[in-house]
Amino acid sequence: MSRLSVYISKKFWGPFFFALGVFATLVVLGDTFEKLKTLGNGHSTLSAILTYSMLTFPSWLTTVMPVACLLGAISVVSEMVSNGEWTACVASGFAPRQLFKPVLTCILLVSAFTMAVQEFVVPPFNIKAETIYYTKIKYRENFNLNVEGDVAMKIAQNQMLYAKVVDLSKGEMKDVSLDTYDDQWNIASQIIAKRMVWNETKQSWILEDGTKRTFIDAVDTQDEPFTQEVSSFQIPPQDMSVSKTENKLLSIRDLTKRINFFQRMGLAYYSAETERQTKLAAPFATLIMCLLGMPFAISMRRKSKILNIIASMVIAFAFWWLISMITSIGENGYINPFLAGWGPVLIFGTVVFFEYKCLKL
Repeated sequence: MSRLSVYISKKFWGPFFFALGVFATLVVLGDTFEKLKTLGNGHSTLSAILTYSMLTFPSWLTTVMPVACLLGAISVVSEMVSNGEWTACVASGFAPRQLFKPVLTCILLVSAFTMAVQEFVVPPFNIKAETIYYTKIKYRENFNLNVEGDVAMKIAQNQMLYAKVVDLSKGEMKDVSLDTYDDQWNIASQIIAKRMVWNETKQSWILEDGTKRTFIDAVDTQDEPFTQEVSSFQIPPQDMSVSKTENKLLSIRDLTKRINFFQRMGLAYYSAETERQTKLAAPFATLIMCLLGMPFAISMRRKSKILNIIASMVIAFAFWWLISMITSIGENGYINPFLAGWGPVLIFGTVVFFEYKCLKL
């Protein structure tokens, strides 16, 4: 890396960390003050609220990083222009794209770090934060993040599985009903059991203390009690996803597991797929957003730094608005999830291409 590239790169980090600190502090304080309203509910404590805020901090940090990158990029270019450094570099034979390259390298490093934090740090912290929220702040009786209630799954072409309680961490379901239907979707047989547990050795779910019921006609049935019965359902607990946790709180790995499970069950998965593609496209979205804003800094010349912040916010919110709108459409199944996730990148990427072509950068 040349001395000029190192010099430009160093200019990026100051405004970046300043913006990151300011924006992250503002959103965390706003969220904390909102939670302080629960102090009078008889369960919430100041300690629990502060712990919750600390646990959600990484999530807020990754949320504001793209804006911090944009402000850092615009500030670098704006400062070089106002100091005459930009003109000197261009006069010395450096193309604007060469001067942009060190800044873009810094942005890519930040994007890679952000993606790693979102994948490996944010999900477990969010789980702990959610547990604290529903056990110590906004109390919910019998809250257990690992337990889901009233679960219904289509496990085969003509079979449905119903369970009152599902705890995949223990490999256990309670009050289970395994229903088999005929071609007209009239119930043909039913297995009712108090428990269904995963047997690692047999790689199967075992029904316990139940009854096998055969429907002879509309009125008559034939019941046969049993102590244990091997179920036809053989998907391991670790490959299942019945949690009602929001897609945006899941890692890409967890989203992939949810999508695969939904596909096997014949369930709609476009919402989870849209969120996965949006997360995969996020680093490119940040890079393009910064490419969109940097030429603006050249045209501002010696304008106030306040304009840098305003420009960053306008561009960022316009970008986020488009991403949110297209993502919402994709989550509701109106457009292809891949288009919903990568659409904003393609749209703004096209804008950047023509912007740089027209400005001859």
